[in-house]
Amino acid sequence: MTNSAKLVPPRHFQLEAGGTDTRMSSALSSFGSPVLARLGVSDWIEARIGVDGWVERAVGRDRESGFGNIQAGAKLRLVSDSAGTPVLSAIPMINLPTASASKGLGSGEADFTLTLAGGADLGARGHVDANYGVGNIGAGGGQRRFTQHLVSVSGSVSAGRWDPYAELFWFSAQEFGGSGVAALDVGTSCHLRDRLTVDGGLQVGLSHAAPTFSLFAGVSLGFKHAAH
Repeated sequence: MTNSAKLVPPRHFQLEAGGTDTRMSSALSSFGSPVLARLGVSDWIEARIGVDGWVERAVGRDRESGFGNIQAGAKLRLVSDSAGTPVLSAIPMINLPTASASKGLGSGEADFTLTLAGGADLGARGHVDANYGVGNIGAGGGQRRFTQHLVSVSGSVSAGRWDPYAELFWFSAQEFGGSGVAALDVGTSCHLRDRLTVDGGLQVGLSHAAPTFSLFAGVSLGFKHAAH
């Protein structure tokens, strides 16, 4: 959930893909296969486009599936340290309503969000990232749009090829009139080679409105465009 303040370097392209299986309750579950493409445009801007991929939603024995929403936006460097590493960035995004509202896969309305992402190293191996986000969210079904707040903190430790982490996050609401959603997730990433990383983990809900648990895994591939 937590975004790093760091940008993809200029003329670099990064592709991230994965899968998430979420259990809201014994009768309600969902699956998503998100993909995010990131392109370093300059030292201070990164272009981003993402898709939810193929999504499924099951209520009891009833199951609906289809293509999810599309997200477009950028990451903008606001503050860097003495070495030029971003320590505070802004991430404006638009969520386009391409998922079917009639199947219950989306609201059928666009969402607009702005996230501030900060990060800092802790000693030689530790790192912490923190996000605050605010969004104008479409509820669908003729309901009023609502404001959503996000707060998240993630801490990780570098242990050779492995980077285990733990994260806490909170949404003020994920639906109109809904209550807050808080969850904890733990996992690790493994750097298999230069610009190739896999990751996986488990999320556990801490509030009544949060999913009971989620399992997720993904892969990240980086590509460098040679300068002429």
